[in-house]
Amino acid sequence: LGTQAMSSDESEDEVRRTISYPRVYPAWRSDLLASLLWQADDVAAANAMVSIGMRKKAGTQLQLHPHSGKVNTEAATPPGLPHNCYNVAWLANLLPRQVKALRIQDEDYEFG
Repeated sequence: LGTQAMSSDESEDEVRRTISYPRVYPAWRSDLLASLLWQADDVAAANAMVSIGMRKKAGTQLQLHPHSGKVNTEAATPPGLPHNCYNVAWLANLLPRQVKALRIQDEDYEFG
């Protein structure tokens, strides 16, 4: 999928030594794909936790990634994904030539 499938981030709070990165979602991405990527984010965060006997890195100690209702309509769309990876309402607003350029796979991805 590449970086274009990921949520973008924004914002910082230096006073509390925390950084808040509200998630900004690409308009093309389906809720099913978003859910899968959120699970991957949780695994990555767990893997990044400080191991027993190790010290935390200096500087900002906490990064928050709250969900938001923000959507990036300009996010690059990866071609060639299964049909259920794309937002149906977003697809409905595309021109036929744009849909064709996406080379959408006919079969759906099994998220479960």
